[in-house]
Amino acid sequence: MAEPKSVDLRDVRAFVSAVETGSMAQAAVRLGIAKSIVSRRISQLEKALGAVMLTRMARGTSLTDAGRTYYLRAAAALAELESAQEAVGQLTTEISGQMRISVPLAFGEHCLAPLLADFAAGHPKIQLEICFEDRKADLIGEGYDLALRIGNLPDSSLITRRLATVRAAVVASPAYLDARGRPIRPAELAGYDVIIYTNATNQWRFEGPDGWEYVRVNPRLRTDNGQMMLAAARAGLGVIILPWFMAEGPVQKGELEHVLPQHSHEGGSLHLLMPPARAGIARVRALVAFLVDKFGPVI
Repeated sequence: MAEPKSVDLRDVRAFVSAVETGSMAQAAVRLGIAKSIVSRRISQLEKALGAVMLTRMARGTSLTDAGRTYYLRAAAALAELESAQEAVGQLTTEISGQMRISVPLAFGEHCLAPLLADFAAGHPKIQLEICFEDRKADLIGEGYDLALRIGNLPDSSLITRRLATVRAAVVASPAYLDARGRPIRPAELAGYDVIIYTNATNQWRFEGPDGWEYVRVNPRLRTDNGQMMLAAARAGLGVIILPWFMAEGPVQKGELEHVLPQHSHEGGSLHLLMPPARAGIARVRALVAFLVDKFGPVI
């Protein structure tokens, strides 16, 4: 059996950068080299591997099946190598380099934006790419170093850490409540219009003076965007459960009204997620420590 051809680590870095940035031009910017060099390095990698890894298009590149398989392992291997280099070189105090982060849109805007700006100001050698998105990004496949998520997490190979409990409140516009009446018990919500998150259950759970109560609600609107949910509630489309960090301002302004204040809704949790290969990198550890210090136990 013939020995596999060796590959140049610089070629692998060029390929991984092209995948994570979406184009050879952006990869060239990230690596600080010419676009032609990036193209040549990827071609050399493809020749060494005997497979086409990227399909070249006018607007960028797309992965072939072979390229996708290779990328998932190569990106993890490069991250492991970077971690090893830090350990060998004792660079744990040298917090620098590029970091890609995924955060929920509404939570990012309300709570994280000023914190991440402070973190960046305190670490001038770090280059942050912060993606505000409500979709569940593939952290490993898309080259993320870290993500923050609210709610239940599916089983995965990611490293997870719970940061805080997220308070939630049931709210609605005063006009809607004037028209429909103000419920006294959770069970009454079964007869109200409600606004819920796309993947949320139709069964709401409350804790009150008599213990836990469950109610099956009737969604009038579903969406995967927190700002759309907030706009719908302000427009009087129904009752909604919102994290308190989103509801507090509108409640104080009189745009929304707290419903069933004597009953607490089962809130979610704020989690931090990392691909295992990223956890040992100094800049990632620094951000994790920063966020742990800023959050908890309840937000």
